[in-house]
Parts: sequence; structure tokens; C-alpha cells
Amino acid sequence: MRGIVFAGLLLAGLARAAAPETNEIQLQMHVAIPMRDGVKLNATLYRPAGSIKRAPVVFMLTAYPDDTSHPTGAYFAAHGMNYLYVDVRGRGDSEGNFVPFERDANDGHDVVEWLARQPWSDGHVAMFGGSYAGGDQWQVAGTHPPHLSAIAPVASVRLGIDFPMAHNVSYPYTIQWLSYTTGRPLYGALFQTQVWDDLNKRMYRQGLPFSRLDVEAGNPNAEFHKWIAHPDYDAYWKGLSPTKDVVAKLNLPMLVITGARDGDQLGTLSFYEDHLTPSGPPKNYFLVMGPWDHPGTREPKPDIGDEHFGPASVIDVRRLHLEWYRHVMLNGPKPAFFQNNVAYYVSGPGAECWKYADSLAAATKRTQTLFLNAAGGADNLYSSGKLQDAVKGAVGAQWISDPTDLRNGGPSNVPPGDDIHGDGLVFHTAPFAQDTELDGKMSLKLSLTIDGPDADIGASLFLITPDGKAHALDQTIVRARYRHSLEKAELVKPGVVDLYAIPGTQWFAVRAPKGSRLRLIVGSVNDPGSQKNWNSAKPVSDQSRADAHKEAIRLVQDAAHPSTIAIPYGDVNGPCRNSATW
Repeated sequence: MRGIVFAGLLLAGLARAAAPETNEIQLQMHVAIPMRDGVKLNATLYRPAGSIKRAPVVFMLTAYPDDTSHPTGAYFAAHGMNYLYVDVRGRGDSEGNFVPFERDANDGHDVVEWLARQPWSDGHVAMFGGSYAGGDQWQVAGTHPPHLSAIAPVASVRLGIDFPMAHNVSYPYTIQWLSYTTGRPLYGALFQTQVWDDLNKRMYRQGLPFSRLDVEAGNPNAEFHKWIAHPDYDAYWKGLSPTKDVVAKLNLPMLVITGARDGDQLGTLSFYEDHLTPSGPPKNYFLVMGPWDHPGTREPKPDIGDEHFGPASVIDVRRLHLEWYRHVMLNGPKPAFFQNNVAYYVSGPGAECWKYADSLAAATKRTQTLFLNAAGGADNLYSSGKLQDAVKGAVGAQWISDPTDLRNGGPSNVPPGDDIHGDGLVFHTAPFAQDTELDGKMSLKLSLTIDGPDADIGASLFLITPDGKAHALDQTIVRARYRHSLEKAELVKPGVVDLYAIPGTQWFAVRAPKGSRLRLIVGSVNDPGSQKNWNSAKPVSDQSRADAHKEAIRLVQDAAHPSTIAIPYGDVNGPCRNSATW
């Protein structure tokens, strides 16, 4: 959820020996770290046992005060590094009041400089952590602490980009997270319960406005109302993470990790894109794109839902960090895993391996533009439209966005696209004539007319393998009032053809066996897991069932107003590394 020069801190040209590895560690709880305003943050310190030498310091600044970081702290201490688990302001035993993300930049800066002065520190300080603790690394780096030697953000959230909204569409998970972090304890058991799904469905069925979500959850929350008061990507959100100019000028080593199914991939890659130069990423920037979901970016597993990945996908992330920190803080060798600046995992039959590129963009070797053709019908899985390589013969189609139709609210056990009932369109490519690799992001350009002021339009892309199984590649969304800019709402002019440029949300890499097809579903977003848009001109958070507006949405397809999807292809014959070890 977000020019430091470290070379002078190293012994010139000489590799410094790491502390000896040991299974014994020294633990110190309730370490108080003073902030510039006198508030003290609480930390737990792990040190190599019996060490009297100064050593590098790794720390995580986190909003989750529990002991799940113990194995990580013990690991780094056993391998010769100091490690601290630091509670953010107002969480756990840290003093002050918790305001998510707003004070972490300066607090993290003060932590870095305090750690560099400690008698057990050699002056090298690096950051560690994922999700919240990935995003705050970018915030801290943007303040330029003199002794920050490196960051290693994993699954980084970026405020206003992927949390608590994505593409300016909020989601009910917001109050679940705020309840998880309410007060000083961590409400872990509550966070995992069915109560949240039940709440979302009740709000959905009763047609309540999104602004009542916190009250209905039993947790009236000022932070929730602050967030929904900023529906545009405005100065408030931009102020919670370093700007593009600041990120572009950061000059310190970075190890960045995300996954093809990581819910914070959007935030992570926004930082990556901000950091790019005309020649690609800086040489000290390394990006790892695994097949993982959000938790898997820290603890990779071979199974996510009904998807199974090869053994090469289960890399030792902790060891990779250790080797990275030794490289940048002890002048050790670069981790052998990094054969280039970007490592990405290709899943699917005949692949299940790691590939490498100079940049993420270089993994996409070509793109193909396909035109959406609804001739013959495109209203369900079995009478779908086509994705074809020419506009000739292609026609559009209409669907109805009816927010009072609640049939989409329950779980579906039918194949994706089979549950369309007048509120969307389905398209397929022709079967691939040979094994094909898809590496990159899709991009949609839809020409649409809408006979109302607003609507939420979603697009889902699936790979359908010859066995009939649907593999989700991407789901993305556009709120019509933000079709031209996320910074300013502009209500729809009914009946006017307008272009909806919809960039893909997820970067993916998958091998498609011969005979596979792609399935694209375009339609209305209308389910309990997303902020409910009742298609009114009112602010979406204030809309209720009383504001519902049934709309006809027409996909236009002609030479003057094409509707297209761009498909990214990789090199199916490129070298693959199919081992998790290095």
C-alpha cells in the first residue's frame, strides 16, 4: 500500500565477513525506539547469540502486533544479522494513536537512524516485509534516511491504487481490515470468520448504502468515512505514498516480490513503473513475479485454490532475502537466483519454470489486437461471440445493467461465463494451433454507449485448456464516471459513444497448450464483494436501492468505433529454469 547512495557505507572493494551462523539467538522484548515527537515505538530485537561484533540490521515496520515474525527474526539472527519487529505508532505496545499509513514515513525514517546508532549495529539498515509492511518501505525510502541501505518490499500496497479502492472502486473488505486493526490488539480470529461474507450479502440484499458498512459491521469507524470521502484519486491519496518523481530518483538496492495472483500486484507494479528509466529498471532493482497469491509471496505454496504449480514455484523466499541483504550490506555475491533483473514464473503444462528478462516489458515479445464480434449472440457460454483479428464482419451487442437484479450475489458453481443472464457478453478466441505462451497484461478498448449517468463495467480473462478447465488470468473494472481520468469524475452522456480504455489489472505468465482458447467476459459488476453502484449520479457510497437505475449498455463495433483486446505473447521456446534451488 506505496538519491540514497549506500556505496560509501561499504568497506571499499572488500567483502566483509558475515557473523558465524548459529542456532542460538538473543531475544530482547520491549525495545523502545524514540520518535522525533517523543512517542516511542515498541520493537522486539533478535541478535546473534553471544555476538559482540557490530552487524547489519533488518527491520519490519508493521501494523500487525503478533508473534508470527518470530521464525523470521530467529532465522536472520541465526545467520548473523540483527532483526527487529517494530509495531507502528498506536499498535501493539507502541505509543501514540494509529492512523493507517499517515505517519509511517517519518516514523520509519526515525527508526532507521536510531538503529544505525546502536552499539550492535554496523550502520547498515535494511527493511523487510510485505503488504502493509511492503508499502511503508516505499514511504520510508521517500524520506531519504541517510543510513537506509536497501529495501525489500513484498506485495506492496499503494494507497488509493489498490487499497482501499482499485480503479476508484471501493470494496467491503475495507471495513474487515479496519476491524482487524482497530485498537491495539490484533483481531485475527475475527478477521477469518464468515461474519464478513454474511455482512456483505446482507448489505447487498437490503440495498443499503455503502456508507453504512461500518455501522452494520458493529464498528463505527472515522477512518472508513475519511476514505470514502475521497472517491477520486486526489491529493489525499497521492500524499500517502511517494510521488512518481520521488520514486524515480530513489537510488538504493531494491528486491521487489509479487505474484500473478497477488491482490496487491497493482500497487507493487505501480512503484515498479514509476522507477523505470528509458533503458529499463536500474541495475540494482530486482523484481520477482511468482505464480502466487498474496500470502504466497511470503510463503510460496504449490496450490492456490484448484490451481497446482510445479515444485520450482516453491522457492525459499527467506533465504533469498538473506542472500540479498548479504550482497548489499556485506558486499557478498549477488544471489545466484538473479540471472537478470526480472525473474518471472511461467505456469502451465510444459512450463512450470522460471524465466528471466531485462525488464517486465521485455517478457512480452509481441501483442495481438483482436476485435470483439457478437454476431450470432454473445449472451452466454454456449452462444458466445468471437475474438477475431479483423474488424470486418464484427458487430456489437447490448446488455442490461439492472442493479436490482440480485442473482449474481451468491456463489456460482457453473463455469465462468455460464452464469451470464442478460448482464454481460462472452467472447472466445479460436483454439491455439500450437503451444502458446502468454506473458504480460491484457488491454481493453471498448466503445460503449450507456443510457444512464454511471455504471461499473468489469472484464474477466480466462484461459480455457483442452480439458475444459477455466484458469483465471485477470479481472479488471472501470467505473464509467472515471472513464477519462481517475482524478476527476465525469458523468456519462446518455447515448453518446465513448471510449473506455481499460488496462489490465494483473500481469500473468502462462503456457497455453495447443487447443486452448481465451475467454473474455465483459459485463456489469453486481455482486456483494464490490462496492454497489446503483447507476445513479449521486456519490456511489451514498447510493441505495432507492437510487437504482436500470440501464442499457451497448458495445459498439465498427471501423469508426472499434472495440478491441490486446493479448500479450511471450517466447514459448525461451530458456526455462525448472528448479526451486540455486
